[in-house]
Amino acid sequence: MRPALIMLPILLVLGGCATRDENCLEVLGPSGLTPANVVALGQGEGVVVTWGGVIARTQNLARETEIEIIGYRLDDCARPMTSGPPEGRFIALHSGFLEPADYRAGRPITVTGRIASPRDGRVGEAEYRFPVLTETRTRLWPDPANSPQSSWAPYPRPWLGIGIGSGGIGGGVGVSF
Repeated sequence: MRPALIMLPILLVLGGCATRDENCLEVLGPSGLTPANVVALGQGEGVVVTWGGVIARTQNLARETEIEIIGYRLDDCARPMTSGPPEGRFIALHSGFLEPADYRAGRPITVTGRIASPRDGRVGEAEYRFPVLTETRTRLWPDPANSPQSSWAPYPRPWLGIGIGSGGIGGGVGVSF
C-alpha cells in the first residue's frame, strides 16, 4: 500500500507534464460551417473560421496571393484529414506574395480567416461557386510526398505510459520525450 501512495504524486506530476503538441493549431469558428454548406446555405459571411485541405492552385496577384484549396475535415491539431471525403473548395486570399513553389498543388494547408462574399469561378470546365476567406493566416504542413515517414504519424510528446504486470504485484511508469 505504501508504494502506491508514493507513486500517486509522481504520476500526477508526470501527467501534468503531458502537453498538447506544439504543432497543434487552435480551430476557430463553428465546426459545422464547411465550405460546401457556406455556399449552399448562403450563411457565414463575416465569421472567422479555420478550414484546411490540400492546395489545388496558387496564383500571385498584384497585392495578394490567391490559394484555391480542396477542403477536408481537420483533426485535433487542425491538420487536414485527406482520407475522408472533401468538404468543398474554397479560396484563401493572403495579403502579399507567397512563393508558389512552397504553396504548390497537393500540399496540406490550414487557413484561419474571415468568410467574405462567395465568388464564381471554374474547376476545369465546370462552373463553381467558391467561398472566400480574407484576413488569413496560413499554416503549411509537411509535404507528404517528400516525407520519409509519410505513412507513420508519431504520438505527441511527451508521452506517459503506465503498465501493470501479471503473476504478482508489479507495475511501471515510462516517460519519453
